[in-house]
Amino acid sequence: MECERELTDDAKTMLGDPRKALVAMALPMIVATIVQSANNIIDAVWVSGLGTAALAATGVAFPFFFIVMGIGNGIGVGASQALARRLGAGDYEGTNRVASQTMMMSLVAGVVLAVVLFVFAEPAMDMSGAGDYLAECLEYSVPIFVCIPFIMVSAMFSALLRAEGASKRSMMLQLAAAVLNIILDPVFIYGLGWGLAGAAWATCIAMSSCMVFGIYWYYVRKDTFVRIPLHGFRFDRHLDADILRVGIPASMEMIVMSVTALVMNRIILLVDPVDGIAIYSTGWRALDMLTIPAMAFGFSLVPICAAAYGAGRMDKFREAFSYCLRLGTALMCILAVFTLVAAPAIVSLFTYSDATSSLAPEMVTFLRIGAVFLPFITVSFASSGMFQSLGMGIRSLISTLTMNLLRIPICAALSGFYILSYLWWGMSVSEIIGAAIIGGWAVITLRHLMRGLPTLPA
Repeated sequence: MECERELTDDAKTMLGDPRKALVAMALPMIVATIVQSANNIIDAVWVSGLGTAALAATGVAFPFFFIVMGIGNGIGVGASQALARRLGAGDYEGTNRVASQTMMMSLVAGVVLAVVLFVFAEPAMDMSGAGDYLAECLEYSVPIFVCIPFIMVSAMFSALLRAEGASKRSMMLQLAAAVLNIILDPVFIYGLGWGLAGAAWATCIAMSSCMVFGIYWYYVRKDTFVRIPLHGFRFDRHLDADILRVGIPASMEMIVMSVTALVMNRIILLVDPVDGIAIYSTGWRALDMLTIPAMAFGFSLVPICAAAYGAGRMDKFREAFSYCLRLGTALMCILAVFTLVAAPAIVSLFTYSDATSSLAPEMVTFLRIGAVFLPFITVSFASSGMFQSLGMGIRSLISTLTMNLLRIPICAALSGFYILSYLWWGMSVSEIIGAAIIGGWAVITLRHLMRGLPTLPA
């Protein structure tokens, strides 16, 4: 019987000591995401050899790729809290049904996104500020748009593994994709002479390859705790609602960040139409890599807190959240100091060619100003993860909206000085204010929960 199925070691860890569970889940995610982000940086390094136009084109196209991944990650986060909550409550059959709904949902969403973005690729790139780089933007983005369904299914296998505590297996999927992309990049870009299109196809093939491992573990080897039964599949509106009440707001968060990036591109164009976007998009890639520990702790918190909530163990819930804040903030303080000191060395990775060397001084400034908000970023990720674990997707979305909506007017006002560094300060200040708002709201919510006051999903 399903209720007698034995828990895997990964599931036992997730349901056990919250501190050990957080470290056990976050460390593999940190490793995998660092390799993945290093892969993105290596991507940029190879592309930068093609010139400023190619580097800027990847920055212009990136928000749309981010939207796609945001929708996939949103569905994954929604599934994570729904699945882990049932796991904590001992509803093992329910975990299987959540997994199958999630997989089909991601496939349908991937097909729809691929069709829409492929058909409207040119106006989308133009809207993003492609300008004179339209041809390069299309060369890079179209292959990625075509492969969206495979990319999303691959990402969903990884999300489901994390939801049952199998963070190491999820790491293996991401590591395999990153290593394959690192190998294929120089071959496709320069060896075959495909240029920007080669970088895109390398990314597509690498990310889609995760599907092979997922199919093997779930359908051939069958040694995961959760199953994904698809025979006689039908959408279940109650389960779908449980997934999407967090999944839709989580997807909207990523979309909001992407739209903010598009608006920021427009603001930056007003200040420096030549090099501004290349500096911002490339520098932000480096900052993204530096925020990985905070992000990993925040994402790991979702299934751990959801499982504790499902089991009625609010003591474990509070301990996981508190430990996440302490450990994550300490790590980010160390990384902030590292960034201040090592900014020139980091920037040199992107400005090694004659075509991009002029970007170095301003990119160093960008990273050093960005380092100011790094110690505060754990508060944002941990608070968002706590809300999502409770099914309060709207609260997480409102917090993200606040943080991003602050950035636009602040940076728009500062653009009147026509100094790029002012925009970077506007970016950092908005991140810090946003962290304070979402952190305060999370603490109030937690106090209500610990007092046994009613907290309805919102």
